[in-house]
Amino acid sequence: MIDPVSIFIASYLSVVNSNVHEKVSDIYGTELKTEFVQYENMNISFQHQIWNIKNKTICTSYNQGDPNYSKCTIKAKAFFTDMCKELTKRNHSNWKMKKLKRMYCNASISYQPFVASISNPKATTEERDREKKCNLLILKTMGNKNKDLIAEKKLACK
Repeated sequence: MIDPVSIFIASYLSVVNSNVHEKVSDIYGTELKTEFVQYENMNISFQHQIWNIKNKTICTSYNQGDPNYSKCTIKAKAFFTDMCKELTKRNHSNWKMKKLKRMYCNASISYQPFVASISNPKATTEERDREKKCNLLILKTMGNKNKDLIAEKKLACK
């Protein structure tokens, strides 16, 4: 039978050990942490470890084919910049605030958002048809010395 003093000492050591581990993990940022932030009506997710944001994890809650993915990455860059500016305004003596400032400022500088836009083609149907005809004639005249075909290609590709 285990006596109450042994149980108390064992639980005390367990709590102390757990607190030390949490403190060291927090200071060095060794554990991978996932953050979810609502910024300008956009849900932004990212992961960080050792007080560095992992660029490949930014906005992974959206598929890359989704138009919101591009919007999210642009908003994430703005969020990192705003956080950097806000944390820079204040003189923090707290170690955690200094690490957060460095993390967000580094991300603000280094992260490049994925910018995609969909626009209507500017070429008219007639222009596209001419381009197709030109490309087809280029293929037909390759290795072919037919003067009429070459003349037709020159005319189509003007």
